[in-house]
Amino acid sequence: MEALRRLASFAVPALALFAASCAGAPVPTALPRLHCEVLQPLHPSGRFHSGWGTVVIDGDHPPTPAPEPPFASDREAEDQLRGWLREQFGPMPKGTDLHVVSVQQSASGGDRPRYDWDAGHTFVFAQTWRGFATDRNAVLYLQGRSKVSGSHSLARITVVPGSERTILDEATARARIAEVLQSMGRDAAEAADVPMHLHFLWSGGDEKSSELRPVWLLGDGPGYLDAVTGVPGRNG
Repeated sequence: MEALRRLASFAVPALALFAASCAGAPVPTALPRLHCEVLQPLHPSGRFHSGWGTVVIDGDHPPTPAPEPPFASDREAEDQLRGWLREQFGPMPKGTDLHVVSVQQSASGGDRPRYDWDAGHTFVFAQTWRGFATDRNAVLYLQGRSKVSGSHSLARITVVPGSERTILDEATARARIAEVLQSMGRDAAEAADVPMHLHFLWSGGDEKSSELRPVWLLGDGPGYLDAVTGVPGRNG
């Protein structure tokens, strides 16, 4: 199984579980490339900094405790963060949605608070387009109930005109994985057990916009197969 692990890392199950929650619709026979314009703050201020497809939301430097205790439930914290995103960046663009990938019980990304200032929640949201997972996301730290920091790559997503191409169906994609495993000297039958889902990944861009292409992401990545060409790759 070592070759399989090199082809696709399954160390973090959250993304695969998120992708499964987005599944259910029939797999299409063709998909386009997507053009992304990052969502900018409705009310620009010194705490927002943008560049290369990401908006950074500054917190206190050095961090200081929130004036109130954190929410008792993850759902209350999630509702607060969704409301904050709408207030700061507007509603999610048409055809897109936010799904929770992970939640942690501190405002510093840890399983529990470790400092005098990080009582709260950390949420990772992923943006979908027409129900398909994309690599657009938000990582938000909520101190107490009101202090938000973090970053996001959430975007206004549109189809690149004329970019729709026939994609590999799952059976063909698994056959391609089997070829890759065989080239590594491994058992091609392992391809039948690889978790995989359609995903839109970054394929190029500049400081203001980016383009995403459809791939078959293996597990949580970083391994993938280009959904059009079948060429294997590694994300990051």
